[in-house]
Amino acid sequence: MNKKLELLAPAGNFESLIAAIQNGADAVYISGMRFGARANASNFDNEELIQAVNYAHERNVKIYVTVNIIINDDEIEDCIKYIDFLYNCDVDAVIVQDIGIADLISRYFPDFEMHASTQMSISNSIDGLFYKNMGFRRLVVARENSIQEIESIKSSSDLEIEAFVHGALCVSYSGKCLFSFMQGGRSGNRGNCAQPCRMKYSLTSDKGIKLHENKFVLSMKDLSTITNIKQIAGGCIDSLKIEGRMKQPEYVYTVVKMYRKYADQYLKLQKEGKGKSSYHVSEADKRELLATYQRRGYCEGYY
Repeated sequence: MNKKLELLAPAGNFESLIAAIQNGADAVYISGMRFGARANASNFDNEELIQAVNYAHERNVKIYVTVNIIINDDEIEDCIKYIDFLYNCDVDAVIVQDIGIADLISRYFPDFEMHASTQMSISNSIDGLFYKNMGFRRLVVARENSIQEIESIKSSSDLEIEAFVHGALCVSYSGKCLFSFMQGGRSGNRGNCAQPCRMKYSLTSDKGIKLHENKFVLSMKDLSTITNIKQIAGGCIDSLKIEGRMKQPEYVYTVVKMYRKYADQYLKLQKEGKGKSSYHVSEADKRELLATYQRRGYCEGYY
């Protein structure tokens, strides 16, 4: 078992940040007012971001900041100035999607820790080696990977691996969908996905046969792996990531509390030399966790 297993929580505002830290998060990922993939969250202005870093560091919690959209030419200068600001206010790591921006960070801020965003769709060992050579310290693997594939990525790159364990799943390949942009000009790669996949649709075959009427034909169930931590929290995964920067502080409070409780339970069982069969999630805790947020139910994803 990896003794440095990290529980990583989302925060779209300061109230969620407090909820995450007070309930046992080892690290929290947030965004500034620009360059983040959740542009419609409240997010943190520069003053709030400094306060967030100070609040977290006083409690031995790390702060990772998302700069995980595709950057346009006319934004590069502002983006690098923002990176400089993050570096100087002691942010622990920056989560990046744009390869060009990653190259500039590695060139001008070589000791600033970079994490490769899940938006990079890291799905094989060659991806891992590529990003290692670019200077990344951690890979946020695509949600479409199995445990065996994650193990392969880990063994080939020997980088830290961060994997989603709870929250929304994308119908496309880790954020590569253009549905929102084609429908209304709101691009997911610019942080503005309108989530049209969550709507109901009618589906008709090319022969005119109605296959579905006003149903959720694209919307995914959410991910929940609370009962699978004993499989997921192996040596290949270093950070258990909870999705939800658009969700309410109450959601962050409950989800972080539950995953902290059961991650600790599993670590304790491992320390005592007990097998995976000893790991157990109570029915009451399952109900509390799953009642916190319901879209169309939950699944175990590709794990």
